[in-house]
Amino acid sequence: MRNFAILSALLLSLASAQISYAQKADDIVGIWMPSEGTSYIQIYKNDDNQKYYGRVVWLKEPNDESGKPKTDPEGEPILKMVNLKDFVFDDDEWTDGTIYDPKSGNLYYCSIELAKKDKLEVRGSLDPFGIVGRTDVWVRMKTK
Repeated sequence: MRNFAILSALLLSLASAQISYAQKADDIVGIWMPSEGTSYIQIYKNDDNQKYYGRVVWLKEPNDESGKPKTDPEGEPILKMVNLKDFVFDDDEWTDGTIYDPKSGNLYYCSIELAKKDKLEVRGSLDPFGIVGRTDVWVRMKTK
């Protein structure tokens, strides 16, 4: 009987821990810095379709060698570019989105997970299942 009580208490504490770590869809909203530290991405919610997007709001080096704004391979300015698109919140993860790499001009499948309050795990992949890809850790930027 004593073992049953201990097991019940353990299961109850695990269940309550799961509840305390539950995330809300808007927890992703804010300004984030990818691991390279050369840009800030503002993640926001589009109220029209309830999906999440991200745009480049700061570049460490916004201009190229000739002093003109940096562009992607298609000639589009990187600053203010929307490079995260169409994320939906499902089961503590933001999925079904894409991430655009303005350096290479490549578009990847993407999922985002809030690892901690101020850390995102952003996984870009070649396949929709996230098998072939890489994960980058982004840090939330403090705002006034």
